[in-house]
Amino acid sequence: MSVRTTKSRAARTKGRKRSHRHTPEEARREILESAARFLRKNHFRDVSIGEVMAGTTLSRPAFYQYFMDIHDLIISLLHDVEAVMHRTASPWISGEGEPIAALRESNRGVVETCIKHGPIIRAIVEAAPLDERLEQAWTSFMERWDDAVEARIVAQQRDGLIPPFDARRIANALNSLD
Repeated sequence: MSVRTTKSRAARTKGRKRSHRHTPEEARREILESAARFLRKNHFRDVSIGEVMAGTTLSRPAFYQYFMDIHDLIISLLHDVEAVMHRTASPWISGEGEPIAALRESNRGVVETCIKHGPIIRAIVEAAPLDERLEQAWTSFMERWDDAVEARIVAQQRDGLIPPFDARRIANALNSLD
């Protein structure tokens, strides 16, 4: 038998003033940040709209103005993580500058992103085998990374920087290491 040691939603929100003066982007961002905070300490199976909204200054019905359900919210978080990862990996992926330095800079950025957003990635990886929508989102996410890494490997092979080998298999293996 497990005993829940966290405060109840009512206790967490007691005395908190609800605000209705958010821009749509501010409100959406506040919900996403609340979900990310929740996932830092909890598993996907424990997330609920009530728990997420208790961490915001918004009312529970506001959730549905921005997301269809928890899955839509989690997929939005994954898209945000992917955007950050693409920005941090851009030097190598786009072939900017000296290849080794670009690879090091990109790897550092991707690792930092994975550390910062690891709880979101963990939540999706945990839930994907049991949830078709999250499985498809995760599979698509990984395929886009495989495509980008494969394209860079092929370009560097074409430029004579690395020897010929199966670029897709190596891209998949490298991305599976994260």
